[in-house]
Amino acid sequence: MKEVTKMIDGIITKLRELRLPVMAAALTELYEDKGFSRMSSLEVLDKVISEEYLSQKNHTIEKRLLQAKLTDRQARLELIDYRPEREINHALIDQLSTNEYISNGRNIIILGATGCGKSYISNALANSACQSGYRVRYTRMTELMSDLMIARAEGTIRKVMKQIEKVDLLIIDDFLLVDTTLTEQKDLMEIFEFRGRGYSTILCSQLSESEWHSKLGGGHLADAILDRIVNNSYRIILKGNSMRKK
Repeated sequence: MKEVTKMIDGIITKLRELRLPVMAAALTELYEDKGFSRMSSLEVLDKVISEEYLSQKNHTIEKRLLQAKLTDRQARLELIDYRPEREINHALIDQLSTNEYISNGRNIIILGATGCGKSYISNALANSACQSGYRVRYTRMTELMSDLMIARAEGTIRKVMKQIEKVDLLIIDDFLLVDTTLTEQKDLMEIFEFRGRGYSTILCSQLSESEWHSKLGGGHLADAILDRIVNNSYRIILKGNSMRKK
């Protein structure tokens, strides 16, 4: 028994030196349990590795959520309000909850009036994506354009663009509420051109798609931008009164 205890202590010490404290704690707890002697080596190994795996997975999810910079980390797809006047397609939400649209490089367009829940649904989709290990970035249109303007002034525009372009799921809220400059249009063209190569984007807007063209300058550049957004998108059209009142 003393030899077993010495061996276990040695394994625990090595696990801690390898920076695997969860495995070390799991093995300590198992060894102190009365049923330890009845467990096979494989059962013990499976238990301690499972604990470490779960810990690292949860750490990754937490890291993804912090990097996403969501406005509502508590938003969940299963908590969406499906009252009839909102006319939300439940089957579509169920389909999107699988996150296959991300692996397939599809986009989502969420339209509706102020306060109707666009941001909540986008945050819920983002949470779901983070839970599955995807890299997510949430931003508002004005913040995105400001970040690019500052990056261009600081000479870091290529670095910032690369970060935006290669995230698994990019969410742009309050999309095209105001007119855009030619520089902003060119930036959006570059972003959507790259993201069209298999990356997913969620756009939330109070304006209908027919109004986007003029906000993008109304010319050939606007055509090119919208072509890369619209044709590969699922649509969620929200109706009803403001959810903030409720």
